Amino acid sequence: MSVKTVTDTRFTFYEFFAGGGMARIGLGDDHWRCTFANEWCEKKAASYTARFGTGNPKRCKELEVSDVADLKPHQLPGTPALVWGSFPCQDLSLAGNGAGLKGERSGTFKPFWKLIRQIVEEGRTPKLIVLENVIGALSSHEGQDFTYLVEVVVKEGYKVGALVIDAVHFLPQSRPRLFIVGVHESVAIPSQVMLPDASDPWHNKALRNAFARLPERLQDEWIWWRVPVPSNSIKPFADIIEEEPTGVEWHTSGQTGHILSLMSPLHRQKLRKAQLLERKIVGTVYRRML
Repeated sequence: MSVKTVTDTRFTFYEFFAGGGMARIGLGDDHWRCTFANEWCEKKAASYTARFGTGNPKRCKELEVSDVADLKPHQLPGTPALVWGSFPCQDLSLAGNGAGLKGERSGTFKPFWKLIRQIVEEGRTPKLIVLENVIGALSSHEGQDFTYLVEVVVKEGYKVGALVIDAVHFLPQSRPRLFIVGVHESVAIPSQVMLPDASDPWHNKALRNAFARLPERLQDEWIWWRVPVPSNSIKPFADIIEEEPTGVEWHTSGQTGHILSLMSPLHRQKLRKAQLLERKIVGTVYRRML
């Protein structure tokens, strides 16, 4: 009796600074297969394992929980079609300390990129590179950090472009993020994914300014990526929240007062203005964990 072998034809990828696996969730399982993931934080790794692990207890064989600086090329299997790196944003964020790529957290990009250079030297060159971070990376150190990111990717033989994608186009929350997308020179790039010039909404003013600051030799390797714009209207947050939700434990007035005390004067002023409106207003708050 013959046994038919099923070949997995999905594209493979590595996910660095994986967190809870948001990039992996976005790529999905139909066309992409994660062969390696890295996260240093045990709590985030536990979330990743809970989502993607198998067995009892759950284990995630492709997840390596360690500092990216401690990884060696032999730990990375095969040749990935894509390397995704959502490196830490704290030192590049507009709300951060301004240290940029020299900072302790965002500076972890450098050992990550050293690892990528090593697998390229071994002949295991990824076809695609995606770097994701906050839009503060465009202006950090007067654009020098963005220039550095573009330069190191170009140096390894990639054509590079970038997109600023705001979550507001998909759900009721404004959360813009920078995506630097590199395609290796060995790949024939279809003309339908390229634009002759910057175009809204994905190439905003900050990105266009950052591009203008690039040296001409880097601008020559640049591509303005063409990405479809969603046409569906997004409901406001207030229309999504249930009027009488079940299973909810509301904060006491004391707990609410404590949360309000943590808000900046500017945000408290916005709250007071919202309270004067004669309609339901729904907003969100978060606390940055450093």
